[in-house]
Formats: sequence, C-alpha cells, structure tokens
Amino acid sequence: MRVLVVDDDNLVAISLKTILEADSEVTVVGIGQSGEEAVCLYREQKPDVLLMDIRMNGMTGLDAAECILKEDEAAKILFLTTFSDDEYIVRALNL
Repeated sequence: MRVLVVDDDNLVAISLKTILEADSEVTVVGIGQSGEEAVCLYREQKPDVLLMDIRMNGMTGLDAAECILKEDEAAKILFLTTFSDDEYIVRALNL
C-alpha cells in the first residue's frame, strides 16, 4: 500500500512514516507539511491512502481534501487531529 503523510509537525510526520513502514506492505511515498503540499504530492504520487492532519496553517487538511476529491472522487483520505472541534469533525465526515 502506498501512503502519503501530511502533517504540519515534521516530527509527527516522520514518526508516522516510521510506524507505517514497520509493515513491509506499506510504503510512504511522500511527506508534506501543508494543505498545498498535500494537493501537489497527491497529484504526483497518486497514493492509495492520504493520511493528513485536519488543522494546518494556510490551506487546512479539509480544504486540501476538497480539492483532491474534486479531481479524484475515489481518493482515500484519513484525517488526523488532536482537536475535538465539532465543526472540523462534521466537515471531515461530510467529505
């Protein structure tokens, strides 16, 4: 499985990469740190799964997901968050 990881905290992104690649069936095809990077990297890499933080400065993970899903309705996106903000969660579920 090809996974793209996007989180504005580089330590979190690298840690997730390490954890995911402990499984020999998973390859992290890229790491990004913003919503803009998520969109660009998704277009370039066409991962099986995009693992992305919801809240990032600038373009949020939710905004990036909207852009990606407009281009690829079959995109598989998993959101990460440590926030319990209902607005973000509801919007993520609706995507």
